[in-house]
Amino acid sequence: MDILVIGRGPSVVASGLELIRAQGFTAHGVTADEDALAALAAGPVGLMLIGGGVEPTSSTALKEKAEQHGVPVLEAARNGRDLETYLREEVFPVLRDR
Repeated sequence: MDILVIGRGPSVVASGLELIRAQGFTAHGVTADEDALAALAAGPVGLMLIGGGVEPTSSTALKEKAEQHGVPVLEAARNGRDLETYLREEVFPVLRDR
C-alpha cells in the first residue's frame, strides 16, 4: 500500500517515513499541500496520513480531495506521544488491517 504522509516539519516527515518503511510499508511524504494534491492526482495512494501540524483548513481541503480519489485518511493525534509510539499504537494497526 502506498501511504502519503503530509506534515509541516521536514524532519518529522522524514522520521515518520523511516519508521513506516521499516515496518515494510511503501510511503512517501510531503510538506506542502500542492505536493500532496499532485501525489493524489498521480496515484496510486492507498492511505493519506495527515500530521497534527497541518492547519485545519488545509486538512479539510486535503481530506475532501482524498475522498474524491477514494483514499482513506488518518489524522495524527499524537496527544503528547513521541512519533514512534504514536505510529506503533495508532497507525501500524490500521495499516496491517488493510
